[in-house]
This record gives sequence, structure tokens and C-alpha cells, in this order.
Amino acid sequence: MSKENSELKKLAQSAKNRLKMGYWEGASAAEIAPTRAEGGIGYAAEEELYAIVRDTLSTDECVLDPIGRLIDWDRFDKMEGAERSRYVLELSKIYVRLKDRYYREKNRRKDPSTTY
Repeated sequence: MSKENSELKKLAQSAKNRLKMGYWEGASAAEIAPTRAEGGIGYAAEEELYAIVRDTLSTDECVLDPIGRLIDWDRFDKMEGAERSRYVLELSKIYVRLKDRYYREKNRRKDPSTTY
């Protein structure tokens, strides 16, 4: 139970920091509330994946398998061939969207003309 609480606290703190930095002021409706149909996953799951993407891109190391870092291996091992392919393609779409979000947030923090 405490692990769930700490994860929830991390997500809440992350959202609070985005609000303080003014992230949502210039965001479109699709960025504010990603829908299940758009990304195939829920908001909490996407935020967990975003934390992985953010940590991966924040390091100076060369990452050869960014999508491999996002895979839920327990779930992946239970899938058949075509289902695995769909899962990897869905994760690649999510990765591209989250990578773009990371760079937008990073640029907003660096942009001196942005008022917070």
C-alpha cells in the first residue's frame, strides 16, 4: 500500500510542478487530457511511461532500445506473435508522443519569453 501511495504522490507532485511552471497554458486539449482512444492507455499509465522516457532522455548515455525500456515484459511474454507486433507498434507511437512532450516541456523551461 505504501508503494502505491508513493507512486501516487510522485504523480501528484509531477502534475503540481507542471502547473507551477505553466506547462498547460499553451497546451492543446489533446495534450491536457489524453484519451484512451488516442493513445490506447490511460492517463496514469501514460504518466508512468513518461517518467521512463524523461529519465532516459535526461541522461547523457546513448540508448539503443528506448521502446524496450517501456515494454511490460510479463505482459509481453504472454502474447502471441501478431499481438506482440501490435503492442510494440503501439508503444512506439506512445514513445514518439512522449518524446515530443519531453522536448516541448524542456524548451518551455528554457524559453525566457514564457511567463510563469
